[in-house]
Amino acid sequence: MGGVSEIVASALLLAITVALLAFLVAVFYNIYTQQQGELALAQASRYCQVRIVAVFNSSGAASIWVYNFGQTSCAFTAAYALDLSGGVSAAAQISASVAPGALAAINTTLPYGYPGYRLATNNGQTVDWWGQ
Repeated sequence: MGGVSEIVASALLLAITVALLAFLVAVFYNIYTQQQGELALAQASRYCQVRIVAVFNSSGAASIWVYNFGQTSCAFTAAYALDLSGGVSAAAQISASVAPGALAAINTTLPYGYPGYRLATNNGQTVDWWGQ
């Protein structure tokens, strides 16, 4: 009675080991990428996500309307008037906060009529608006 040769047994064992290793690598890679995506989402949810929707003339000063579509409140500390090249023409200190899902007017002392405006948070985030 003949048995399986050592070469065939070794090749079969190697094939099973490689297949099992490929399966484990795929499982761990999928778990790793899923966790990385969740971490990126969790980190991004802490940042301010707003859009300037309009700028109105409020007795010669710019009143900037902001919509917060994020999940955290946004606190603004500065407003800037921008010229056509994107340079800052005027700056004003402000103290305004916009709750998640809210539309709010931020009154500034900036002159109305510039082609663009910028709001800045205390952590360095900025949002720009160019007149349409």
